[in-house]
Amino acid sequence: MSLSVSSYDRLYLAGRWSDADQPTVEVRNPATGEVVTRIAVATLENADAAVAAATQLHEDRTWADLSFGERADRLDAIADAIERRTEELTRIYAEDQGGLVSLAPFVIGQSVGVFRGTAKLARGMDNSPSRRSGSGSDVLIHRVPVGPVLASVPWNGPLILAAVKVATALAAGCPVIVKVDVQTPLASFLLAEAIDEVGLPPGLISVLPAEVDVAKHLVSHPGVKHVSFTGSTAVGKDVMRAAAENMTRLTLELGGKSAAIVLDDFDPASAPMLVPGCLAQTGQVCTTFSRLLVPAERFEEWKAALVHVFSSLKIGDPTDPATVVGPLVSAQQLEKTEYYVSLAREEGTIIAGGQRPDGFDGGYWYEPTLVTDVEPDSRIAREEVFGPVTVLLPFQDLDDAIRIANDSEYGLAAGIFTNDVDQAVKIAPHLTAGAVSINNFGANFLEPFGGFGASGIGREGGIEGIESFLETMQIQFPMAIGF
Repeated sequence: MSLSVSSYDRLYLAGRWSDADQPTVEVRNPATGEVVTRIAVATLENADAAVAAATQLHEDRTWADLSFGERADRLDAIADAIERRTEELTRIYAEDQGGLVSLAPFVIGQSVGVFRGTAKLARGMDNSPSRRSGSGSDVLIHRVPVGPVLASVPWNGPLILAAVKVATALAAGCPVIVKVDVQTPLASFLLAEAIDEVGLPPGLISVLPAEVDVAKHLVSHPGVKHVSFTGSTAVGKDVMRAAAENMTRLTLELGGKSAAIVLDDFDPASAPMLVPGCLAQTGQVCTTFSRLLVPAERFEEWKAALVHVFSSLKIGDPTDPATVVGPLVSAQQLEKTEYYVSLAREEGTIIAGGQRPDGFDGGYWYEPTLVTDVEPDSRIAREEVFGPVTVLLPFQDLDDAIRIANDSEYGLAAGIFTNDVDQAVKIAPHLTAGAVSINNFGANFLEPFGGFGASGIGREGGIEGIESFLETMQIQFPMAIGF
């Protein structure tokens, strides 16, 4: 089928397009606030049907009994099908997410790369049990797919995070129900179209835009055997409580308040290098460097350099390749950002931004904002904003920098900026973070990624991500018993 942005009135349920109730949820363009389209959302009955189909497929072992290599071939085919939709995905990235078209090739390429990279990893894995005798007796260790997986995908990563969850679960041999956030659902329809083109077994994949009631129902469904959730820490705790009722396995990738440590050998003239880490997707990325830690003796230099950079960034139309800062995703995120900026005014000083930009009548716009003169334990320096707000903090020495960086309930990501990469490598293990970037920003989704503390449980991506969807059993051989 060929999807039109004006009509999303069907659901991809159990491997086929199914008629749904009348589209009811409005999808708005973050740049204008205008309604782009209306989509159909899953009902409780749709959710039950998806789980039932996934359970039947798992019990029939239609997918589970394929070799890792055979499943890898299907992942490569999905990657090809996504890549063929690059033009449509680029348009949608701006249209319902407010994403910059200049970044779309990277985001889409990453998503394609996750499927291809996971396929490559899967080809190196083996379905055969391994024999062990180190315990004094012969034992076979066998790995089996856990069963139906709920992949709950957030609004800020509808394609790339779906790719990570779906690719690893499929590689492991599990059917997947993808729960899509209704704020940014359009990429998921194209993902479903790409998957449908490959011709996978019925029941293997469902892609369901769902509101809170259906999402809760899926998390607590006894037929779901693993929940992979990305979202806020507060909702993650609710997911844990709901999953506990059935002892459902969990992978949680949650919030962050990530710090980047700028060492004293790094020149303030390089301040533009920090911008992607602070303001990627207008600060709506869980790994965003929302705290910048700079040497106290160079604090004024860094403050001046960063004020200049933040104040000169081009804010504007996401479809303009020259735009650096686009809109926030929704009115709710705009209100949250404004709340935290008002808090920052009480706790410290706004030295750049701090307001809605002039000339934008519609949409959800806010200036890149830089905050200073706050204590490391202030709310603006500890709580996740998820907007274009960065706190600038001084440190006295390296030990002080590490202490400030680690003084957080979160532990998702961190950064180190220095001319001495060897020193950064030595510092990194002292940081309480699941991912540490050196002179860089982001995460490698073909390697294990996840957080410490309130930033989550478990790891996504890489071989470890595939193995998280496998159960381990031991098979013992008969023993000779003598007296």
